[in-house]
Amino acid sequence: MYNNPYYAAFNPYAVAQHSVMPTLQQQQIIQVNGKASVDTIQLAPNSSLLAMDTTAPIVWMCVSDGVGKVTSTPYDIKVHEEKPPVDVESIEQRISKVEKIISEWEDKINVKSYADSSNTKPNNAKYQQNQASHADR
Repeated sequence: MYNNPYYAAFNPYAVAQHSVMPTLQQQQIIQVNGKASVDTIQLAPNSSLLAMDTTAPIVWMCVSDGVGKVTSTPYDIKVHEEKPPVDVESIEQRISKVEKIISEWEDKINVKSYADSSNTKPNNAKYQQNQASHADR
């Protein structure tokens, strides 16, 4: 009777010697059709889920608070694109071109400012009158 494997199944005081395998929770993708469909989702309090929109490239994050009120936030999704590697030579060439243009502009500015500074006296009549009135004093 004690070696009978079926006896333990009917005896509530017997220690179960069966190995209990955990049950795996089935995962599924919840699909919705726009905001109106998302608004109909009901969740248990303090829970969340992701819902894929079938009408646009959007994922909805639905979160419920302690009372069970659901707040839905849309997130845009797009296909991941690998960025091309950075070409250091082309960057150095562009920097050298920009430096050359800046130095040419600096040379033009310096020449113009030197020409302006060599002719310090303006030729207008008011300046000459002002100079004459100061000379009389």
